Amino acid sequence: MKAFQKYKSSYYFPISLFFLILLLGISSCSTTKYVGDNEYLLNRVNVKTDDRSVPVSDLKKNIKQKSNLKILGMWRFHLGLYNLSGRNESKGFNKWLRRIGEEPIIYEDFQTRRSVKQLQLYMKKKGYYNAVIKDSVIYKKKKAKVYYNITANEPYRYSDLYHQLDDLPYAFLSPLQKDGEMSDSSLIRSYLNEDRIDSKIKTGNKVDSDVLSEERMRIFKMLKNKGYYNFSREYIHFMMDSTKKNHQMDIFVGLKAPQNKKAVKKYRINKVKVFTEYDPKLMLMNDSTYLADLDTLVHKNVEFIYQKKLKIKPDVILSSILIKKGALYKLTSVEQSYSRLQQLNQFKFLNIRFDEDLESASGEFGSLNCIIQLSPHNLQYYSFELEGTNSSGNIGFAGNLNYQHKNLFGGAEVLDVQLSTARENVKSDEQTNFSSTEYGVVSKLSIPKFLLPFFDAEKFRKSYNPRTVFSLSYNFQKRPDYTRTIADASFGYFWKSSKYLRHTFNLIELNFVDVRDLSDDFLGAIDNLYIQNSFTDHVIATTRYSVTYNDQNINIPRSYNYLRLSAEVAGNTLKTIDNIIGRSKRNDYDSNGKLEGTYHDFLGIRYAQYVKGDIEYRFNHYINRANNMVYRVFFGIGYPYGNLKVLPFEKSYFSGGANGIRAWQVRSLGPGSYVDEGATYPNNTADLKIEANLEYRFKLFWALEGALFLDTGNIWAISGKDDREGAEFQFKDFYRELAIGTGFGTRVDLNFILFRIDLGLKLRDPARTGSERWIITKRPFKFNQLTFNIGIGYPF
Repeated sequence: MKAFQKYKSSYYFPISLFFLILLLGISSCSTTKYVGDNEYLLNRVNVKTDDRSVPVSDLKKNIKQKSNLKILGMWRFHLGLYNLSGRNESKGFNKWLRRIGEEPIIYEDFQTRRSVKQLQLYMKKKGYYNAVIKDSVIYKKKKAKVYYNITANEPYRYSDLYHQLDDLPYAFLSPLQKDGEMSDSSLIRSYLNEDRIDSKIKTGNKVDSDVLSEERMRIFKMLKNKGYYNFSREYIHFMMDSTKKNHQMDIFVGLKAPQNKKAVKKYRINKVKVFTEYDPKLMLMNDSTYLADLDTLVHKNVEFIYQKKLKIKPDVILSSILIKKGALYKLTSVEQSYSRLQQLNQFKFLNIRFDEDLESASGEFGSLNCIIQLSPHNLQYYSFELEGTNSSGNIGFAGNLNYQHKNLFGGAEVLDVQLSTARENVKSDEQTNFSSTEYGVVSKLSIPKFLLPFFDAEKFRKSYNPRTVFSLSYNFQKRPDYTRTIADASFGYFWKSSKYLRHTFNLIELNFVDVRDLSDDFLGAIDNLYIQNSFTDHVIATTRYSVTYNDQNINIPRSYNYLRLSAEVAGNTLKTIDNIIGRSKRNDYDSNGKLEGTYHDFLGIRYAQYVKGDIEYRFNHYINRANNMVYRVFFGIGYPYGNLKVLPFEKSYFSGGANGIRAWQVRSLGPGSYVDEGATYPNNTADLKIEANLEYRFKLFWALEGALFLDTGNIWAISGKDDREGAEFQFKDFYRELAIGTGFGTRVDLNFILFRIDLGLKLRDPARTGSERWIITKRPFKFNQLTFNIGIGYPF
């Protein structure tokens, strides 16, 4: 009862009580409250097929009438909101409920007939020309259940593919030019034959109209990349013949005779013009002052048109343009030029257009003038941000003053400077709070080049358009238990090797960490010498590489994958230099003054030496516009050795908190089955981390979302010097030390920021022994067992 009273008096009890009453009210409403006489609520739509190779999810997209949205797989929450409203629609509250809710979907026989026709068309598109679709409807208690049963039957498959006129059993291909002018037509057909190995149409595969569309686009792009500027995809068509064949089809790729002969003519680039300060409005108005200020510079066969002064170096722009004078027109060169110019982050508007130059055209080739129109951003940008922060589950507020210069030295160098201050409320394991204050400055210079000595980066630059990044930062942190300053300098590269794949390679990263003013309580809580070593002054000199794959399209709601791999090594370069020059080592003494070993230093500070790597994979399964399921797994390991046989605190793994296993406070879980009874400030860290999360997210109303989650994982030590009982990782027993937590949460998505509240409940606690670890079955539920987490943004 005391626990309940404590919970009741807390500030989130009224919120929880409100939602509980609301949910009970929605549940109690009849789903057919607003279903009229002789009407039926569409209760369920079921689609079945006897061919498992046809995805049911794709079939359901062809259904013209779907039932009301559900959350948790069974609950029509949004319909319940609508049904909570009264009959008087003009009243404000009733109107609001109807706006945020979903009105009942009334079954219509007409929509069922439309769905059957659409399913029939879809099956034919996928090669099932003899598919049979049957529908049935079951009516019960003012509700209708619709069933679509599909008998696919044997599909048609591709037999032979023909491109050339001579291969065809009958001549349906019209010549592309008149008698005596077949060279261009023959050349196009030769390209098709040479390229047939890359064809999307494969013998034996099922006939599929989507594959034919992909093949049309592939042929279109291939010919556009061969110089056929005026060629259109509409000139490509397909004919299929199944005469006297057993569910087999020959397919013929046809080229329609274009009315415009220019469609089968190749084009070369005659001139390239770059308008660096293009103003669409002034050009449209034909502003005389604006036009009078324009000047021209010819550089490397490219004409630059600018106003008064050329503000960006011509070579920087040319390095992003793959359209060259005298070269054949190529669609990929145009697309890549668009992408590279956008990545310079210099222009708010850009356009590439081509004008035909009849005077420069030869008999064999047409001539194009390329005009690139660029409208620059403002060079300098200032902003001030006041934001909520979520640092590993600890909530606070931060203020940032940002400055950006987009073209510092005239070579598209982007300088970012940020001054920041933050105050954070940190929870200890005893649910007591204390404050943490932080100040910092970060400066970053990004250069659109691959700067690396003794390396020819020209080919690499043309392929991947990399950036070189220099960074300097300083951070001051003040906590009741210690004060820490971190100075950081780094030099590295960033590039994208494909649409979804990006790379970061920090060649050099130096961190100077100074720890002081450690409180007696804190030192007493970390009496383990191994852990104390991670809170000493140290230098971290790392080389780090990470690669990230992310196929998310923020404009299209669909499932997507996220994969990140990273690896870093620290201290080896400094160790090699020390060994080569024969520098003497310093003595290392423990807290009792006993000699423990020796070490090398850098600028008088001991440096860390370790290797570390981790992998994270997420899959966001899009179910429908109201429901998503998100899966995440993480594995990371760091191995300290040599000069400092402990991972620095900043590089160690921890668990718990708003972005980890939410039933535990941040840094209070593990390692392994280790129990630190007297810890006031939880700082549990280790060398290895395994974590998995499952989160079901669902839309409620307005900007409010709900979530149910299940988290599992832990951290472990792999160093023999860590003598914390139960902390060491044992492969045969690690699964016994996995923590499991569950819970529910709410989110408020305001588009520009997302606030999150999660309540976590421990199911399995590895700090206990044997069967006592499944604590969910060993103790009565109390509200104070819930771990309260506030976060900014989704946890993953």
